[in-house]
Amino acid sequence: MNISLSTLKENPAKYFEMAKTADVIVTRRGEPLGRIVSEEKAARSDRRRAIEALIGTVPLPPEYDDPDYDPDYVLLREADYKDRGLL
Repeated sequence: MNISLSTLKENPAKYFEMAKTADVIVTRRGEPLGRIVSEEKAARSDRRRAIEALIGTVPLPPEYDDPDYDPDYVLLREADYKDRGLL
């Protein structure tokens, strides 16, 4: 969903609530300015970047994007990488 900055200023709470279900792209004069995302999505993205930094350039499987993934699986996966000498 795209909204203008002036529209966001009129009722910010409404758009932060909407961001729980979909990204809200804020524009100024029709150009993208920023994005409002849910905290859950941002936390997943932060975790993914941290793991990618730890592992390096090894591509991660799609389950890292899954909000229901098991954190213990991540630890097992990291242990597997260490066993294979990839970490």
